[in-house]
Amino acid sequence: MATRYFVLLSVILAGTDQLTKWLAREYLPERIQHEIIPEFFRVTLNYNEGIAWGMLPEWSEYFTYFAIIMVLVILMILRKLDKDEVWLKTALAFQMAGAIGNMADRLMYHKVTDFLDVTLFPGTGWEYDWPIFNLADSFVVVGTIVLVLVLLLAREQVDDPKPASEKVHGSLTGLPDERGGWEESERLPGSIAMDEGLREIPVEEPSEMLVPFEEVDGTQPEELDEPLGNEPDTIKEPVDKPVLEDKGGGLSELSRRPEPND
Repeated sequence: MATRYFVLLSVILAGTDQLTKWLAREYLPERIQHEIIPEFFRVTLNYNEGIAWGMLPEWSEYFTYFAIIMVLVILMILRKLDKDEVWLKTALAFQMAGAIGNMADRLMYHKVTDFLDVTLFPGTGWEYDWPIFNLADSFVVVGTIVLVLVLLLAREQVDDPKPASEKVHGSLTGLPDERGGWEESERLPGSIAMDEGLREIPVEEPSEMLVPFEEVDGTQPEELDEPLGNEPDTIKEPVDKPVLEDKGGGLSELSRRPEPND
């Protein structure tokens, strides 16, 4: 999805936050609890000049600048993400909506309007009165949870990659189909499509294409009965050399040095 849709989602969420805050300021008296769900959920108007739980109220102006920077950074990240990274964009859109909602309060009123009052685990030993918050705070929490889940799932995919198969043209049998072309088959990325009945050898790196076949798929070359280049083990018998007989005027006469003439 295009980035503009997620920016529009942030604007709608931030507008909803501002609408609920306006209703709370108009119709709720400050610090008076109105119980909606007994012992669990109430609406109570409260103003917060600091961050969560009212901490650091003297730094309210710096939090405004920080929120502006956060919104600009999220916008830059949204523009660089791919269109198919929907969940990651959704998480950032919720976080940006929360930042815009509370930033608008600080710019207009120099304080943040809170009105949602929740008690966790009521009636148990773990009962806890959660600090009063607003929709913008909820958007930030939801966006953070979704962001963590997306990053965890992405990490699992990196640790355990599953190579996707791709369509290639070719046949391991080397026989054309009825249409006169080659049959379609699936192979892993990096494998070598072999024709004329040869095997398809999957490889992970281009350098593996230079490795002999027996090292890739474990097959061994055909062994010969006798290694090439070696002579067979045979018993060498001595061969008697023929003796040439001198029959007068034969070789002995020819081999004699001529005598000098007087």
